[in-house]
Amino acid sequence: MSSLYVYYENQRVGIFSQDDNLVSSFTYDKHWLCAENSFPLSLAMPLVKETFNNRLTLSFFENLLPEGDVRDVLERDHKIHGSYEFLELFGQDCAGAVIITDDAHFSYEPDNSQVEELSINTIYEAINKRRSISEVVAQRQSGYLSLAGAQDKFAAIIKGGALFLPTRGAPTTHIIKTPILRHGIKESVYNEYFCMELARSIGLTTADCYILEGEHPLFITQRYDRRIDENGVVHRLHQQDLCQAHGLVSDEKYEIKGGPSIKANYELLLNNVSAMKRINALEDYLSWVCFNLLIGNNDSHSKNLSILLKNNKIELAPFYDLICTALYKCLHKEFSFKIGDRDNFSQIGLNQFTMLEAEIGLKKGAITRRMKNIRERVLAHKETVLDVIMNKHQKAKICKRISTLIERRAKGLSQQGL
Repeated sequence: MSSLYVYYENQRVGIFSQDDNLVSSFTYDKHWLCAENSFPLSLAMPLVKETFNNRLTLSFFENLLPEGDVRDVLERDHKIHGSYEFLELFGQDCAGAVIITDDAHFSYEPDNSQVEELSINTIYEAINKRRSISEVVAQRQSGYLSLAGAQDKFAAIIKGGALFLPTRGAPTTHIIKTPILRHGIKESVYNEYFCMELARSIGLTTADCYILEGEHPLFITQRYDRRIDENGVVHRLHQQDLCQAHGLVSDEKYEIKGGPSIKANYELLLNNVSAMKRINALEDYLSWVCFNLLIGNNDSHSKNLSILLKNNKIELAPFYDLICTALYKCLHKEFSFKIGDRDNFSQIGLNQFTMLEAEIGLKKGAITRRMKNIRERVLAHKETVLDVIMNKHQKAKICKRISTLIERRAKGLSQQGL
C-alpha cells in the first residue's frame, strides 16, 4: 500500500492510498474530523470516519489532473500513470485549498519571497516549437502543475508584470493559458477573452482576466480560489467542480457520457449553497446555461462549474472557461446539456425550454423569459465589448466572427419562439 498525505496548510486532512492492484482509497484523518475549521473534500465525500472506495476517491483526485494531450505528454515524459503517480509528483498547488505530498511530516511554511522568474521568451519558445508549456514549466519546478482541464496552461505568481514560479510552497495567484495551436483551432485566447468580457458586461460574475500581448497573446486569469489577507499573505480557498461534487470522474463531465444534467446541477446548488446566496446562485446558473447556448459554447460541461467554500459556507464560484466552440468545424456540435429532449441547437425551441422548466419544477415561462433576457442583453452589449477589445487588441479578428455568429443564433432562437 502506497500513501500520499493531503494537507490544508499545517493540518492533515487525510490519506490518499493506492494498493498493489492500483485501487485507490481515501480516509479522513481523525483530528481533521474533529477540527473546528474542517471541511469535506467534496459533497460526495462527507466528513465520516469510513474509508471511501476507488470510485469516490478518484472522483475528487482524478478531477485535479490535466486531461487529453496535456496529460498524455506529462505522463509519457515523466514515466507516470494515473492519478496517484501524477499527484505524487504534481500535487503541491492543486485547484482549491489542499496540498498533496508524500511527506508524512509536511510542514506548511510558504515563502512568497522565494520565487523563480519565468522568462516570457521561454513561453514563446515553447509555443513556437509546439511544445506543451505545462511540460516546460514542469521541468523548471515540479509540484506546481495539477491544473485540471484539457487546455495547455500553467499556474504562476504575477508581480510587477513579471511571471514567477514559487519555490518554497507559496500559493500561485494566476493561471496562464497559451493559444491552442492544434485541431484547426485559431485565436483561442481572443475568443475566450471576448466571451468572458461579454458575460461580465451582462452581469454574470466571471473570473478576472486579461490578455498579455507579445509575440503570442497569453490569456491570464486571476485565481478566484485565493484570498489575500490584510498583511498581503495569499491563502488558498477550497473549491470543487461539479463533477467532484456529484462524485463523478472527468470522463463523465458531459451529460451524454453519463454526466450531470441541468436539473441535477440545479438541485445540487439548491440543496448546498448557503441560504443567503442560494437564489442568486440558481439564477446565475440558469443564466450561464442560456449564455453558453447563445454564444455557441458546446464545451460548457459540469467541470466548468465550481462551488467555493468561503467562511465555511458554500457559494457558486465565478464563471470561467467561456469560449465559442461553434466556430470550429472540428469540434462537436452538440450542446453539453440537453434542453428538454434535445442537444442540437437548431432543434431547440420554446417546447424544449418548457420541458426543461417542468423537469426542474419551475413555473412555465421562467427559463424562457431568462433566455429572452440574456438574448436581449447580449445583443445590446456585444458591439460595445467588441469595440473595446478591437481598439486594444487589433489582432483579435475572431471576435467579429463570434459577434456575427451570436446574431445568427439569436435570430434562430427568436424564430423558435425564444
